[in-house]
Amino acid sequence: MNLSKLIIVISIFLLPLTTSAYSFITKTVDGHRVRIFHIPAGDSYRVTAVAMNTGSTLRNFVELGRGVAGINWAYFTPRDYSGKSDSTNTVRIMNSDWFTYSRYYPDTGINGIFGFLSDNTPMLVQNSIYGESKLRDNYNSGMILELVSGIANFPILLVDSIDLVPRYNQLGLITEKMKMISTKSFICRTIKNDIKMGTVEKISMLDISTFIRQFGCVDAINLDNGGSLAMYDKKRYIVGPGRNIMDAFVIVKK
Repeated sequence: MNLSKLIIVISIFLLPLTTSAYSFITKTVDGHRVRIFHIPAGDSYRVTAVAMNTGSTLRNFVELGRGVAGINWAYFTPRDYSGKSDSTNTVRIMNSDWFTYSRYYPDTGINGIFGFLSDNTPMLVQNSIYGESKLRDNYNSGMILELVSGIANFPILLVDSIDLVPRYNQLGLITEKMKMISTKSFICRTIKNDIKMGTVEKISMLDISTFIRQFGCVDAINLDNGGSLAMYDKKRYIVGPGRNIMDAFVIVKK
């Protein structure tokens, strides 16, 4: 082998080993069908929050964010069952350009924000100031202004692998509808700061936190469910499309 070929071979072995793309996983675990996007830290793709002030399809959100895939995010009041214009009261932070404030911002109350820092690091934030008298938790509250993208919702499922749902349930904050066996959706970070987001079928809100820990989730939050539920990947719907939504987490090329 001449010197030039030897240099090429050595260079190949010295190249950093990186994951080139996110993955979509679907399988059945303990009788529950799961669909999960996995976006490793350091991947060539990242996740960002995309939002509008009116309802639209998940496909439009993915295209608006110049992304390739996505999942719908927070609950809102659509005009098709409220008789009013589409509206949302949650905190939404989009790409450092502008905020959609909740009525009591920067107090997130019992809601948590799942968002991202400028270096794409995922961050779960709760800044509970004036909210529930029995629930004054603060997770990474000092980082709320550092988030460049993120959306708030309830309930927070996991913080440092601790299941918060039983506590919310004791306080009467988990409704009977949440406890029903149905498809639930979530987004989480792992100890390696990977992102996993997707759906779990035939499960109660009381059990979802424990279930998703097996996928490595350490910080996690509930996403929207029901008639709005949708997942989209590579120009096709995996779940849905469902009714129009107002915000989504979108996977985009870095």
